[in-house]
Amino acid sequence: MRLLVINPNSSTSVTQHIAAAARMAANANDEILAVEASGAPPLIVSEADSRLAEQAVVNTVRSIASPLDGVIVASFGDTGADALRAFLPCPVVGIGHASLLTAAALGGHFAIVSFAPAVVPSMQAMVEHYQMQHLLSGIHVIDTPLPDDPGEIQTTTADALQALCQQVAQQGNCRSIILAGGPLAGLALRIAPTLPLPIIDATMAAVQLQRSLQLFGGRTDK
Repeated sequence: MRLLVINPNSSTSVTQHIAAAARMAANANDEILAVEASGAPPLIVSEADSRLAEQAVVNTVRSIASPLDGVIVASFGDTGADALRAFLPCPVVGIGHASLLTAAALGGHFAIVSFAPAVVPSMQAMVEHYQMQHLLSGIHVIDTPLPDDPGEIQTTTADALQALCQQVAQQGNCRSIILAGGPLAGLALRIAPTLPLPIIDATMAAVQLQRSLQLFGGRTDK
């Protein structure tokens, strides 16, 4: 399986986190091509950021000539995923949708945990877009200063995010937690041993969903 994993922001350090998480979920014979969207904002937190990033995602994917079995859009808002589906013949999976489907499969309500208050409206809108708001117990975020380099968000917020996940789990209102945001890719594996319930890494969930789609043909209509 040859997958393109596109980071809709322009941060190469975030792409490195995303690529590492995707490869951890991939099989030994899978090929992961990870790129960032050229010309996109360094971090997507607002609707304006999302609009800029969507066109950058489309332009970047159009520039890749090699054949692909699937594409993963590695922002929790699935930025540009619908636009890619309009012209790509292979399956396009957003990490947001993949994580929601995984949480739904685990059963019961799920919570979302992320790194900044500014992302809450877009995450709420994404859950409503996929009509899963009835399963959402809440969106929980930390409110700490973010580093200039988005690739450092994971390092500087890991302890606070772990504490918040533990608090959410102890409240008993959900059966699973989604750790949301491309910059947090791979962090769920570190937090998981400290929790009494599953925590979903959105990038890894998307790789697993792509594998399932390949099993059933791996093609989509233009």
